[in-house]
Amino acid sequence: MTVRHFVALLPLLLSTSAAGTNQVLLRYLDIGYQGSARLLTADKAGNLFTVSTITNPSGRPQIRAIKMDAKGNPLAGIDFGGSGLDRPEAAATDAQGNLVVVGTAVSADFPSVAPLFPAKRSGGAFVVKLDSELHAILFSTLLSSRAAATAVALDAAGNIFLAGNTTDPSFPLTAGAYRTKPPAAACCGLPYSSALGFLTEISPNGDRLLYSTYFGGDFVTCLGGSRCVDVFSITRPLGLAVGPSGTVAMAGVTTASDLPTTPGVFGPTCNCSNLFPAGFLAVFSPGATQALVWSTFVNVTGGSLGVPGTPSIGIGPLAFDAAGNLVVGGSAAPGLPTTAGAIQPDSLGSGYGAFLAKVSGTGTSLLWCTYFGGGGAGITGGVGALAMDTQGRIVITGSSDPNLLPAFSGIPLLGSNYVARLSADARTLQDLYAGPANAAGSGLVLTPTGTFVSLGQPGSLWIQTATSGPSLLGVANAASGPVSGVVSSVELVSLYGIGIGPQSPLPGQIQNRVYTSSLGGYQVLFDGTPAPLLYVGPSQINTIVPSAVYWHDFTHVQIVTPTGTLDGPTLALLPSMPDIFQNSTTGLAAALNQDGSINSPQNPAKPGSIVTIFTTGGETYEWPDGTVVPINAPAGTNLPVSVLSGLTSLEVLYAGDAPGIVAGVMQINFRLPDSLPEFNTFQVTLQIAGTTGGQGLIAVTNLY
Repeated sequence: MTVRHFVALLPLLLSTSAAGTNQVLLRYLDIGYQGSARLLTADKAGNLFTVSTITNPSGRPQIRAIKMDAKGNPLAGIDFGGSGLDRPEAAATDAQGNLVVVGTAVSADFPSVAPLFPAKRSGGAFVVKLDSELHAILFSTLLSSRAAATAVALDAAGNIFLAGNTTDPSFPLTAGAYRTKPPAAACCGLPYSSALGFLTEISPNGDRLLYSTYFGGDFVTCLGGSRCVDVFSITRPLGLAVGPSGTVAMAGVTTASDLPTTPGVFGPTCNCSNLFPAGFLAVFSPGATQALVWSTFVNVTGGSLGVPGTPSIGIGPLAFDAAGNLVVGGSAAPGLPTTAGAIQPDSLGSGYGAFLAKVSGTGTSLLWCTYFGGGGAGITGGVGALAMDTQGRIVITGSSDPNLLPAFSGIPLLGSNYVARLSADARTLQDLYAGPANAAGSGLVLTPTGTFVSLGQPGSLWIQTATSGPSLLGVANAASGPVSGVVSSVELVSLYGIGIGPQSPLPGQIQNRVYTSSLGGYQVLFDGTPAPLLYVGPSQINTIVPSAVYWHDFTHVQIVTPTGTLDGPTLALLPSMPDIFQNSTTGLAAALNQDGSINSPQNPAKPGSIVTIFTTGGETYEWPDGTVVPINAPAGTNLPVSVLSGLTSLEVLYAGDAPGIVAGVMQINFRLPDSLPEFNTFQVTLQIAGTTGGQGLIAVTNLY
């Protein structure tokens, strides 16, 4: 394979940059390569708080909270949780900057600090409050072992509202609450009952239960007729917000057709089934009794996903506007009652699409409703978080097939995650950033100036500035593309962004068999060391992490341009982070069969034959940075490389630098088993230097 063919493997996204677009800075959290960033919130001073699940060096799962300044510089951090996979679901900060986290614990040893309720040894819904400097837990309590907490909001006094669902007939409630009747009894004698929603209010110090109620219906679906095999009915709140007058709004999904609604609302009945929920909105008034002000269903009408009579919707993110109206978002199948003038009146693509709607403060009317983007090719469209700026404009982050996003002049569509700003009436798109998958979509906050910060699952932060300039939106392994805050030395990586390179793309230049580190006045620096450049374009740069950073724990990235230097993220370093190059046309690994032909469904590999794959992010240091490996290079070294099929290690015949390709690309020749499964593809996984990562599908046939 020649250098020219190798460079063609990398996606060349040649969209032009947008003039006048505000610059977005990219930062990454220190959560390790197995970490998952889940929550983002901010205090009144503009400091950022993130909550992630991580795996510590001993292999124990933990919850990690990190405090940063407005520019993403870390200030403090704390790890907490038990020995199991405890799951944080929502977070908020109070006026003093203390951090409240709610979620669901599975650990018997989840921390109990000044608990409001007797300590439980079987997990359940939890509330944890951390001090503003993340030095200690102020209090931590479990509500019920048969409950999950999924949403939190604080009022002006710092009272903590949390919501979730429970099957516990002894869930802690207060006298005179809206509903104290326990979940309905199970049918067919099964030992379960319907899951009701709950809304609970706790004092700021965690020492008093101020209010707690069930919310849901009694209807239970018994699946299987007389041979009842399951009982299904659930009401699951997914979002909470406190309004200008102190009212508390709750949004979620339900399969309970008898969930209570109030007279005059726009959705009085449930268009739902036991498998496909409807959305709901409920607003409670402040005070000791927390009366239900109004409640309505949010329905999809007609068929869903090609299955007649099975509407479906997911609803969670919500916020009040200054007038007390509610803006809600989520994902929905076709059939939402969109309104005239909406930016996108119809669902696009296949599957679910993101949606936004504004509901009047009385719940009597849908003021406007629109879809946004759509799903497809394994992407589920949806709004992950939303916020409103001081002008009433709506800022959202989520996922979509990038080809289905509304057009926005000059913005390259770099992947399936986005941040968008819509006008207050949702008729026009005023801002759009679309980056690689997982780069955003998990959380969103607005700064006092109206700029946004968005969180992505691998710990990426998009921090919008108030000035224009180039924006770096993601760093990814060039072989398969997942964005990550972790790299290895001599790994080929792709940098994605807006205006990060020249308008006219430049291919890499080779001098004395080595790629140069400067193209058209552009450079990429890792801890100040210039990196070899394979390609530089307006929205993508392909480069190689220099070997000089091998002994570092972290490396800082900068992009030097003819007009200045773009300060990039600090990335964690591991000895090995392998990924397999993919064939974007077939979706399979970019593999060669034993005869040297390209592996494809039309040209599958045979049992017992030798297959060649290419990877980067492994330990190959035989040549200086950027060197084109000679065709007659020495045979592969005895690197600790395994090709796994499940738990079975396959025979590896060669593992080393790929002849004719730039150093940093490893070629691996391995033998397929003599007997192949009854499928058209065979999945392999790499393990290099003890790190398992990178999967690829090989087209195979059982015929010799």
